[in-house]
Amino acid sequence: MLYIHQLKDLTPKSADIEAVPLIREIKTRTPLPLREEHVRSYFELFFVSESELRSMIKAHELIPQAVQEVQALLHANDHDYEAVNLQRAITMLKEIPPFLLNNINYAREIGVWQSDFVISFTKLFNQLPNIKHQPEEFKKDINDELNNVFEKILRNNDMAFNYKDVVSEGQTSRIGDLSESMEKGFFFHVLLEEEIKKHSFEIIKHRIPGEKVRKVDSIRLKVEEIKKGVDAAYELNMRMINWALVIYGYIKWLTGR
Repeated sequence: MLYIHQLKDLTPKSADIEAVPLIREIKTRTPLPLREEHVRSYFELFFVSESELRSMIKAHELIPQAVQEVQALLHANDHDYEAVNLQRAITMLKEIPPFLLNNINYAREIGVWQSDFVISFTKLFNQLPNIKHQPEEFKKDINDELNNVFEKILRNNDMAFNYKDVVSEGQTSRIGDLSESMEKGFFFHVLLEEEIKKHSFEIIKHRIPGEKVRKVDSIRLKVEEIKKGVDAAYELNMRMINWALVIYGYIKWLTGR
């Protein structure tokens, strides 16, 4: 996509721009009359995979465990840990589950729907080239079917993705920041001398008891897995936008608009 880099970027105007190069690709990959096997081969690029759904589910399951482990460090009142940063991590992790759960449910719905959609799509879109010559009632029925497709993929009645309650840039940014910060010893207190000398965590951790380092490392690994699931959810959402644009390209091509 040339102009759509975030979930909020899909608008009727950006869809018109993005559809132009897509139409060339569509014509090459699925020439008329549309055949189910060609459409399926193309659309499978956008399908929800079992592996990404598992990654999302795993992330959702790991979050309460990670929160509990961070809370245990916080409640220990140990000066080797940075209490403010532990609390920040708890806040960041607790924000994610509702968005991720909605994304999991969304992915499941698309996963159930996607294969049958290929069959109905082929039949429906082969009718579009002659739509201008059909009765108004027939046109309305076709238009309703098209609207249902976009509503399913975009979670919205408009040419815009409804991202407010699923994983978006906010969640991916925060879990990414947390993962990166933990690599740099975010959970541990840095002494003034270490701050002045700008010591890396690789140096600092040598003064920290190994058991404490291992506890934090266990949390860090969970955060990495959570990040994978959150990233998978976000990539799915962006892919659904791409899929909607492809379908929009078909409409523009087949109706001559």
